[in-house]
Amino acid sequence: MAAPLQYPLCCQTVTFYHADPEAHTITRTVVQGVHFDTRRRETAAGGSGPAGSAATAFLLVIPEKHAAFGRDYTLEPHDRVLAGTGPEVSYTQWLDFTPAKVPGLAAVQYVDCKTAAGQAAHVEAGGWWTRSGSGAHSLSN
Repeated sequence: MAAPLQYPLCCQTVTFYHADPEAHTITRTVVQGVHFDTRRRETAAGGSGPAGSAATAFLLVIPEKHAAFGRDYTLEPHDRVLAGTGPEVSYTQWLDFTPAKVPGLAAVQYVDCKTAAGQAAHVEAGGWWTRSGSGAHSLSN
């Protein structure tokens, strides 16, 4: 039997935000015991993009043992993530609650549930965006 997965880097707190356009509400969920890594990529002259173009990316890992997906929290594309315990956000504030306008805020573009030995192990989520905060752009180019 394999040893259980260990998550020594999962010691941070984040806040998830999910908008419900039909109900005009924002659900805010604080989750502890995660790893939230952000990074910046800049394109040099002669690269695949215009010189000086930049993108920000993030990777979020949420171990199932710290928070159960679907029970303790939900997460899906278009949700937003902020390091630490974030503020309450109203539906009228949502359009201005973007990575371009709120330092440290990330926009979720994918959510991937990972398993080990047939059991839920952790959830990985991530995304990337430009300085303007609009759209997804490949970081592999």
